[in-house]
Order: sequence, then C-alpha cells, then structure tokens
Amino acid sequence: MDLTKRQKRIVDLTRQQSPMTSEQISQSLKIGVTTIRSDLRLLTAVGILNSRPKVGYEYAGQQDPQLDFAKLYETEISQILKTPAFVKPNTSLQECVNMLFLKDAGSLYVVDETDNLLGLISRKDLLAVTVNNTDTDSMVASMVMTRMPNLITVTPEMTILEVGMLLLKHEVDSLPVVDKKNPREVVGKITKNRIFQYFVEIGNEQK
Repeated sequence: MDLTKRQKRIVDLTRQQSPMTSEQISQSLKIGVTTIRSDLRLLTAVGILNSRPKVGYEYAGQQDPQLDFAKLYETEISQILKTPAFVKPNTSLQECVNMLFLKDAGSLYVVDETDNLLGLISRKDLLAVTVNNTDTDSMVASMVMTRMPNLITVTPEMTILEVGMLLLKHEVDSLPVVDKKNPREVVGKITKNRIFQYFVEIGNEQK
C-alpha cells in the first residue's frame, strides 16, 4: 500500500514526537482536523499509528502495512456518527415531510422539551400514513412515530460490526445513537450509507 504525501508527513511527525493529538498534527501541517481525519483512521487501521483515547496518536513502527479487516470492523461507531434531525411531538405532518426533504434525511427523531428521545419517524412511516389516510392535515408527529421503548438504539461504544448486524437484522436504514448512561439522550445516528461510505473512504486511501 502506497501512502499519500500527507500520510507520510503524519507518520514522520508522530515518529519524531509521540503521542500527538489530531489538533497538534493539524497545526503542524497547517491543515484542518476534518481534512486529516480519514488519514488518521487509515493509519490507525493498518497499524502504523496507535490511537490512545484522550492522549493522541503515536507511531507504532509498522513498515509494511496491510489493512486489518478484523480491526476495521471493530472500529467504534463514535468515529463515524451523523447528525440527526429533530422534531417535537406537536410538529405537523407536513412540517415533518418538509424537514425530511430539506435535511435529506431518512428519519426524524421526536424529542420532548428537554431533548429526551420519545420516538422516531421514518420515510416509510410517513408514506404509510399518507397512503392510508385521506385527512392528514390535523396529524402531528406523536401520532405517527414509533415510540420508545419499541425503538432499537445503539451506543457510541458499539462496533461497526455489531451495529451493522443490527441494521441487517431489523431491516432498517438507520439507528439512533444514545448515551450509554442515559438511553434517552441522542448523541447521533448511524446509517447503512454512512458505514458504506466509511469503508469506501478507507479503501480509496489505499490506492
């Protein structure tokens, strides 16, 4: 696998000084943290760098990197979360439809005034209600949503493999990601497309 010039510079930096946080690396390269995030994921996945939570990245010394698929599947989903779209229980059905299209989202999370998760509305839910009801003008989110505790949720510490298996098992496109200590607090969402995108990004970096 051939590393890009930027990846080689990251390796050189961590070889000279370890550990380094992503912020320190980005400052040294004068490149934004977001730009180097995929590089750091790849270098960690193939074993060139070690990632230490709250400490930073350190050079591991591997000279002939090969992609470790087992390690890749064990990546925590906290690294690839997406930002969900929220609505309140009294949000009208038309507003929900508009938000789905404006946010280009597959689902909406219904939360109360303190942002606790109450339920979820998917595109399939809205389609079913529209097809089966002639009068939807007076309908609101709370009448359409799938309610807690009937939702399948995951936590940021779960691995890509674990979450992927749940997505397949329950035949859904996305799952709410909640805080492990507070299962009503939404911290993000994970989707089939996001996992696919992650694998494509890692594969593309190896060309």
